[in-house]
Amino acid sequence: MNISFTRVQFMLFMFVAQTGSVFILFQRPFIMAAGRDAWLFFIVISLFHLGILLLFERYYPSFQLTKTMSVLYALYWLFVGVTSVSYVDYTLAEWAFPKTPQFIVVLLMISISLYCNFCRDEVAINLGVFLIPLIALFILFLSMAYNDFEWTYLFPIGTMTKEAVAQSLLKVQYPFIGIELYLIFRRYIRQDESMKGLPIFIYHLIWTSFFLFTIMITLLFFPLDKFEAITEPIMYILKSQQVTFVERLDLFFIYIWMVWSVITITLFSFTALFTIRQHFQVSPKKLNLAFHALLFLLPLFGLTKNGVENLHVSLLYTHLFFAYILPFIVILKNRRMQQ
Repeated sequence: MNISFTRVQFMLFMFVAQTGSVFILFQRPFIMAAGRDAWLFFIVISLFHLGILLLFERYYPSFQLTKTMSVLYALYWLFVGVTSVSYVDYTLAEWAFPKTPQFIVVLLMISISLYCNFCRDEVAINLGVFLIPLIALFILFLSMAYNDFEWTYLFPIGTMTKEAVAQSLLKVQYPFIGIELYLIFRRYIRQDESMKGLPIFIYHLIWTSFFLFTIMITLLFFPLDKFEAITEPIMYILKSQQVTFVERLDLFFIYIWMVWSVITITLFSFTALFTIRQHFQVSPKKLNLAFHALLFLLPLFGLTKNGVENLHVSLLYTHLFFAYILPFIVILKNRRMQQ
């Protein structure tokens, strides 16, 4: 299978995969753990993101998966997809479609991913292009809350305990989910283009700026004692804004978020299917159908508040293994074999 990315396509692919459904999810648990230090803590921890990217850029040629490893990663990305579908469907049921049977919404999302993965690989690779104007709208809508900001909510800083640091290190991992895709697709960037140096820094800066923006907006809008009762603070901020062109800005945004999330689910599905097809001689059609059948059925068991929360907690720990520990083992093993 010959696929090819330009540098810009690759960065957009990575950005969409790393934002997806988590960009309205992680602010609350992260801020509850880090408190008013959240914005400063994120700036510091973002350097870890840059360091991981630099390491992946240097050692990606040694990241060669075996058949067993490819199955493990495909199952992990299936789990990422299941968690995302469950969260998106639960949130839509709360905010937009309370009377619609949940399996209908799940079926709609999975059908889009199934169709896109039946198309040529270039379709999935370029899906992120549709999000560019939507991302701009999202940033614009949040910025409209400027008059409601309380700048004193950012201070004081430097009050985190050791326990808070430990909890924050875990909760801040939500935006890191998907970083391992760098190792999968980096080798498919056109040979006349490179990610070394400035391109990696630009991508990292975009990623950091986006998530830091959402953290700052959330901190500036809510006092800390409100986060226990607020599940999706970004949605509440948008709901509070009054505009003339739409009655409820939060509902307008939730459709944008749904498209964003479905594209992210499609990208993880594409990655899982692509990795399996590289190592096994299977029918692409049957593999696609089987994968999406699981992606449809499994979320139906976790469409409750507790179910979604448990999935997200489990996802954080599996992410640590598949994004950091397993790549380190695979790279180290392959480098020793090459020597």
